[in-house]
Amino acid sequence: MKPLSINGLVTASVTPMKPDGSIWDEAIARQVDYLVESDLKGIYVLGSTGEGMLLTDDERKYVAEKFVEAAKGRIPIFVQVGHNSWKASAELARHAQEIGADAISATSPGYFKPGNAEILLEGVQEVCEASSKTPFYYYHIPQLSGVSVDIFEFTKLANERLENFVGIKYSDGATLYQLQELQSIAPDCEYLAGSDEAYLMSCAQGYKGAVGSTYGYGKPLYDQVRENVLAGNFEEAQKWQHRANTMITILFRECGRAGLKAMWDAIGLPMGASRNPIQTPTESQVEGLKEALKREGFYEWLREG
Repeated sequence: MKPLSINGLVTASVTPMKPDGSIWDEAIARQVDYLVESDLKGIYVLGSTGEGMLLTDDERKYVAEKFVEAAKGRIPIFVQVGHNSWKASAELARHAQEIGADAISATSPGYFKPGNAEILLEGVQEVCEASSKTPFYYYHIPQLSGVSVDIFEFTKLANERLENFVGIKYSDGATLYQLQELQSIAPDCEYLAGSDEAYLMSCAQGYKGAVGSTYGYGKPLYDQVRENVLAGNFEEAQKWQHRANTMITILFRECGRAGLKAMWDAIGLPMGASRNPIQTPTESQVEGLKEALKREGFYEWLREG
């Protein structure tokens, strides 16, 4: 099976919620429309940014359905189905395939962790078999999952044994430089860089596609990074990466992890509350975020980009 061949930015979506914690359908549709109009190359649903691990399985199915419905075939939808139970993950994958997801992705269980690549492969195989007609990307994010098996051995085994394994969402920012080694092991697979802060390095290393938390509202900044890297203008690329990293620093400083969702408020598209233990920012925190972004020149950067 062939990968999606992403050339550009895929954004990790947020899951909009009302104050009572229920899913905010209308905001999902607005988010998708904005991302389509912004020419993103895909939407990665229910990942870390989308608070997927904090939702019930029924909520995850519902959110996946709403994103696929809103996309209407205009933009590829990746559905992240990682779970602490491989069987639950397989059921979520089966559902994602049934509703027409363009790709499926999954982390490993992180409470009881696989101890080596073979054990990880057994679990991933269960997910792949449940969604055998849909491309599968393993979600490698050891800093959150705590799973640190040999990624090269896993890639080799998965590529040899799993027909619909097509690549990796590679979110270990510390080892993004290993792209060439991964490509030598499985050259037909697709590797999507997963570190916003290291996007410049990703482009320079040769990653064609990337998945990130801040690409939806920060796309003009990252477009400038890539364009300048490809043109050999590394000093200009560094300037734009610094601007992107300044945005990231501000959103975390002002609102914590919930800043990834509060940034949508900052561009005029509120996406609502977060799910405990992620704390929904207060109105004053969101205003502080907007003011800090304005002081640094963020809104001018968007227009300039």
